[in-house]
Amino acid sequence: MEKDLILTLDAGTTGCKCSVFNTAGDALCAVRRDYGTQYPHPNWAEQDPDAILDAICDGIRELLVQVSPQRIACVGLSGTMNGCIPVDEHGAALHPNIIHSDSRTEAQVAEIENVIAFEDFYRLTGNRPDTHYTLPKILWFKEQLPDVYRRARWYLNIKDYLYGHLTGRFGYTDYSDASLTAALDINRRVWAEELLKSLGLNPGAMPALLKSHDVRGKTTRDIYRRTGLITGTPVAIGGGDGACATRGAGMVEPGSAYTSMGSSAWVCQLTDRPLLDPKARIFNWVDMNGRDYQVCGTVQCSGSAFDWGVKNLLGGGSQWSDVSLVENMARQIAPGAEGVLFLPTLMGWRTPYWDANTRGCLMGFSLYHDQRHIARALYEGIAFALNSCLEVMVECGAPARSMMLTGGGARSGLWPDMMAAVYGLTTQVHRNPGETTGLGAAIAAGVGVGLFRDYGDAASIVSARSTHPVNPQWAEAYREIYAIYAGIYDALRPLNNRIAALPAAKG
Repeated sequence: MEKDLILTLDAGTTGCKCSVFNTAGDALCAVRRDYGTQYPHPNWAEQDPDAILDAICDGIRELLVQVSPQRIACVGLSGTMNGCIPVDEHGAALHPNIIHSDSRTEAQVAEIENVIAFEDFYRLTGNRPDTHYTLPKILWFKEQLPDVYRRARWYLNIKDYLYGHLTGRFGYTDYSDASLTAALDINRRVWAEELLKSLGLNPGAMPALLKSHDVRGKTTRDIYRRTGLITGTPVAIGGGDGACATRGAGMVEPGSAYTSMGSSAWVCQLTDRPLLDPKARIFNWVDMNGRDYQVCGTVQCSGSAFDWGVKNLLGGGSQWSDVSLVENMARQIAPGAEGVLFLPTLMGWRTPYWDANTRGCLMGFSLYHDQRHIARALYEGIAFALNSCLEVMVECGAPARSMMLTGGGARSGLWPDMMAAVYGLTTQVHRNPGETTGLGAAIAAGVGVGLFRDYGDAASIVSARSTHPVNPQWAEAYREIYAIYAGIYDALRPLNNRIAALPAAKG
């Protein structure tokens, strides 16, 4: 029987998705298993890596009822980035995964900034010193749980933990996940040993670096017993979810960009070098091929801000379960929502301001305006926030030449046209906008075992379901209203800082 299928395992924030792709890029079948996040203290967020491993194994077992394991040519991996799992020499987790949304490490970030200047850190790593990254989390273990720190052999991300248990090979990661530890020398593509040593950390605890298509790992007998996956099936180390989504979106050369529109959202493009912004508003990681780079600007609260607005500003209720009703309301109002503006910063502002104190805002309304204007402003506010990410890349000399839309928001009938007008750039909607992360993991694994010649060859399986040219009248209206939107942050910053200082606003 021909081995012509790729099994992908994507460990997300709320659950894992296990899928089987063919070499045309079609997801033949998929299952999802949910798992929880623990919040033991304010600003803490942890997950049990063994619960995720169990969920993955359960998902594989169900998929292999639908597809013969003899057809599985390889396994591709993806997972959330910025995590931190200390493991011993046998790969056993010594502590739950401190995940990307955890921000307990303000004190450790301050320590890092005492050792290395902010600008030097950004030039070295391509990233800002920030609580969400892995490096300050390792410092936290050293200071708060010294016994765990002493016993830890490696610090892994979740997909690296899964790789170890699938193959028996622990202590490995790929370049993309390594980049967002904020402990990698982004230009030399090696661990920043001097930085680690200056912080009193052991560089030997950082995992070995592999290209995402490395398939030297093979599934073990234990995995066969747990899942039915044939022993010796090649496993690619894979990439972080953002890196996988870039390749799954069909990005293949510098200037090719995509927008992912989910609960959070981002604009990302391929570059041939790190794109270092003098103001450190955007961040970088090494591409899955271990050679190129990806630069990203992110909107912390996108789809979640939209959902919040529908529930709390439009009255919520079961009648809004069909989002097309909201879209139809928005379509009744002209671009610019007749001066109504929505700031979707309900969890602070990342790119371009990186300000946790920023609050959400609905402004410009009067007794004349109604729910239709609010509906339009919800769509436009998120589009404007994403445009502020793209603007930084353009300012830094990396204009996008193409724009693919992915994620749940790409299924909208309105956003693709709106994004084209706001960006001033024709947009395309991915053929399978919800499958880009898994497809990117499949591409890396397929390159590894020779199902695809290289990443460029694999990009040919990605196509668009629709194309949306720029509407000149909409674009003109958005240029005028966006200029107002772009001034909101500076105008409101003093008030937001005062609000954040209120006792009732903390925590």
